[in-house]
Amino acid sequence: MALDGSSRFGVKAANGLTIGDRQFPLFPSLAAAWLLSSEKFMSASSIDLLKLRVSYGISGNDDIGNYTSRYIYIGQNLLGAQGAVRKWISNPELQWETVTRLNAGLDLAFWKERVTLGLDVYSNRTTNMLVYQPLQTITGFSSTLSNGGELKNNGIEASANVRIINKVKFKWDFGANISSYKNQIVAVPNNAIYTDFAGATILTAVGQSANQFYGYKTNGVYASDAEATDAGLSKENNDGALAAFKGGDVRFVDQNGDKVIDDKDRTVIGDPNPDFFGGVSNRFIWKGFEVNALFTFSVGNEIYNYVRHRLESQSGVENQLQSVLNSWRLDGQQTNMPKATWGDPMGNNRFSDRWIEDGSYLRLRSLNLTYNLPLKATAAFKSIAVSVTGNNLFTATKYLGYDPEFGASQSPLAQGIDTGLDPLFKNVVLGVRIGL
Repeated sequence: MALDGSSRFGVKAANGLTIGDRQFPLFPSLAAAWLLSSEKFMSASSIDLLKLRVSYGISGNDDIGNYTSRYIYIGQNLLGAQGAVRKWISNPELQWETVTRLNAGLDLAFWKERVTLGLDVYSNRTTNMLVYQPLQTITGFSSTLSNGGELKNNGIEASANVRIINKVKFKWDFGANISSYKNQIVAVPNNAIYTDFAGATILTAVGQSANQFYGYKTNGVYASDAEATDAGLSKENNDGALAAFKGGDVRFVDQNGDKVIDDKDRTVIGDPNPDFFGGVSNRFIWKGFEVNALFTFSVGNEIYNYVRHRLESQSGVENQLQSVLNSWRLDGQQTNMPKATWGDPMGNNRFSDRWIEDGSYLRLRSLNLTYNLPLKATAAFKSIAVSVTGNNLFTATKYLGYDPEFGASQSPLAQGIDTGLDPLFKNVVLGVRIGL
């Protein structure tokens, strides 16, 4: 049982133990295990280890920022006059996020522990989740921080380690792990929050996975003016007038059937959360040589390629990718690249599934070769090992960007967004290890 406190919490925070005028949350935890392989009824079994595990715990998060719950004033200059204005709206009820975790697991070993298996199933629920709640413009602020969210996350993790060959001169160890999770938003203010990031709209909505890409679906490019006229779609200009799409414009999907492409036609177009991910390792030992290889993989996650979005826009003076050479130019031309138009008046470059790509990959994370030099017992050195290690040597993926593991920042809202940061680089390291 843990009793924690933080001066970051609001003075009116609730659901804790009151000491003085402050709230201190209680966080209990309990874990138990049953080693079945030690029971008498398992004595005749060939199983070396069989353990059942279960744990339950509650933890908190006070990473809400300093002074977030209080009134803060900052300096501001207006026409040469210096004054103080509020930085944000205070929330004296701001408190800790609470995460409740339930985990059940199984450990199994047999064949003289040459085979070990592990399985974990978990269910986590986050209540009082911190969210930036949108505010009306009349307040003078865009949002305020509150504990108005709730999230549940269920998953499964499995691992296996096997010594496939166990000879005196040759050994082969194999290991693998795979994980899968599904999260779901249980509650947020107004049932949905839309966050703009690098030209994308991120949807956080009740009943759906967290941080989904929310935009327009497309179906190619109009090959001719006649084809666009037959579709009968248009967009609304700033003055309220409707402008019809023409040949060379992107064919957006009219989700609500009103013949006008606008915000009402947006839908979920991608999910940065993978279906499953994990790694595979192999270790070979032959005489004085040792080889270690680690592969990692991810399947089913999608990426917003912001770099390609900017370099295929064809609406300004920026450099463009070679792919724009296939842009629409002539009536009747069949292509998936729209026409170049200064300023993009028809919104062909609005956030859509044109920029969403499959981020699945298989990567050789590391490859190591070590040779342990044979030394006589009277040698001055106890051991000498020479090694060469390569990292990120190759990646198999359909993603068109530099690296499918991109994240624009540590924020969960930036998951799966490639803004052109430095990718993981290949490197080779030579080393010598000497034991005295």
